[in-house]
Amino acid sequence: MAAPTYQLLMRSGPTPGKTFPIEKNETFIGRDLTNDIVISDAEISRRHARMVMQAGGLVLEDLGSTNGTVVNGQRLIGPYLLRVNDVITLGEHVTLVFEAINPDMAATVASTPARIPAPAAPAAPAVSAAEPAPPGPMYMPPSSVPSFSGKVPESPAVEAPPARRTSRTLIIVLVVALLILVCACGAFFWYIDANSLWCIFPFIPGCPG
Repeated sequence: MAAPTYQLLMRSGPTPGKTFPIEKNETFIGRDLTNDIVISDAEISRRHARMVMQAGGLVLEDLGSTNGTVVNGQRLIGPYLLRVNDVITLGEHVTLVFEAINPDMAATVASTPARIPAPAAPAAPAVSAAEPAPPGPMYMPPSSVPSFSGKVPESPAVEAPPARRTSRTLIIVLVVALLILVCACGAFFWYIDANSLWCIFPFIPGCPG
């Protein structure tokens, strides 16, 4: 059996469904056109991450990107040995799935498998004329289904507002009326005093009769 090769499948990002085969011992991922895997996204750094082929498998490493590299929900703080079906997130919008592809297995999958005939359904037992047929599922005609028949269900009774709210409103109105009355009296006496009109009142002493 041939050694497996690897690829990245873009689950979400600029080109969902696109695959990126890993064909080099060192593969760079980033926004710049000089990378091996170019992803045009504003949250991807010019040189975001790299993958290095080692004896144990493929190792992923973040290259000090601005938005970081996350694998299976955990942000990378060092080299990470990838496993098949690991989910790699770059920034917030780009998601890649790490996959292993075996050439022999791919050829086997690509060929059309032989169609397996479906097993024959067991024959239903014969029903004799003397035996009654088993009752079928009960059916309720639409006319027997209860309905409102034009009646609208009664709405829940609305409780009357508490009397305390009415009393509070009445108190506020009385206070406002009292303030207006005091202001009017003050303005009136100020006008009398400013124009020396106190003598219009016959009961004030010192005024000429």
